[in-house]
Amino acid sequence: MSACDSRRGQILQAAEGLFRVHGPARTTMAEIAREVGLGVGTLYLEFPSKDAILEALSDRWHEAVLSAMRAAAEAPHGSHGARLQAVLDARLAALLRLVDEGGHAPELVHCAAPSIVSAHARFLGSERALLEGLLREGHGALEFDAPNPELTALTLVRAYGSFSPPWVFKFPREDLDQALAAMHRLVLRGLLHRRGLHFSP
Repeated sequence: MSACDSRRGQILQAAEGLFRVHGPARTTMAEIAREVGLGVGTLYLEFPSKDAILEALSDRWHEAVLSAMRAAAEAPHGSHGARLQAVLDARLAALLRLVDEGGHAPELVHCAAPSIVSAHARFLGSERALLEGLLREGHGALEFDAPNPELTALTLVRAYGSFSPPWVFKFPREDLDQALAAMHRLVLRGLLHRRGLHFSP
C-alpha cells in the first residue's frame, strides 16, 4: 500500500468515526483533518470535498452488502430458490450491521446527500445485475418461471423495498425475521415453475 493509499484510508477511518457520532451534516472538513492529524489543505488534496469522503464511505458500505450477497450466491444451498433466499437474507443481515454500528451510521447508506444518492444508485445497478444472473440460472434450470430475468430482478428489488433503507432501520428487530420469511413465501414461491416444486423458507 502506498503512502497516499494509507493516508486516504486513515482519512476515511477518521471521517467514518466522526460521521457515526455527529452525523455527516454536522461534521466539518476541519474536524476530520484534526482527527487524522493533517492540515486542512492536505485533506483537500486527498478529497476535494466532504461529499467526496462521504461517497467513498458509502461506496465501501454498499460494497460490503454486495460482497455478502455474492458470497451467499456462491455458497452451496441446493435449489435455486434456496440460493436466492440466502442472497436476500445476507443482504438484510449486512444492512443491519450498519444499525449495530450505532449513532448516525445508517446515514452512510441512506440520506439526502447527493453523494449517498449516487452511491446507492450504483449499488442498485449491481444488485439488480446479481439478482438477474441468479434468476437467469434458475430459469435455465427450469426451476424459476422467469422468462424476463431483467424485469423480474427489478420487481424483486421493488418487492423487497421495505427491507431496504430507510424502512429497514425502523423495523423492530424482533419482527424482521418473521416479516422477511413472509415476504419469501409470497415472492419466491411465485417464481417457482409449476412442476410440483415446493418452497420452504
